[in-house]
Amino acid sequence: MSDTHSTAADRGDKKPKQIDFTIDRQSFEVPKQPLTGALLRDLAEPNIGPDRDLYLEAKGDKEDKLIELSQEVQLKDGMHFFTAPASIQPGHAA
Repeated sequence: MSDTHSTAADRGDKKPKQIDFTIDRQSFEVPKQPLTGALLRDLAEPNIGPDRDLYLEAKGDKEDKLIELSQEVQLKDGMHFFTAPASIQPGHAA
C-alpha cells in the first residue's frame, strides 16, 4: 500500500515567498498576503497601541499614507512603516 500523503518537497512545491519589511526599524518577514492595519500593529513588539498611528513611508515627494485598522495592505519587499502619536497636543513633546 502506498502512502497517499506527500510533502511539499515530494511535489516539488516551493516554500511561500517571504516578504521583508520594517515597522519602526524592526524587521519582519511574512508569507501571508495581504495584511490589515490591525495585523501589522500586532506584529510589532510591543504591539502598536491606539495612541499611535501607523503610516506607510512614501518614496520621493509623495505624502506618507496613514494605514487604518481595517485597511488591507499588499506588502512588497522593502516597505517601511513607521508610527507617530495619534494626536499631538500643542505645547507637549511628542
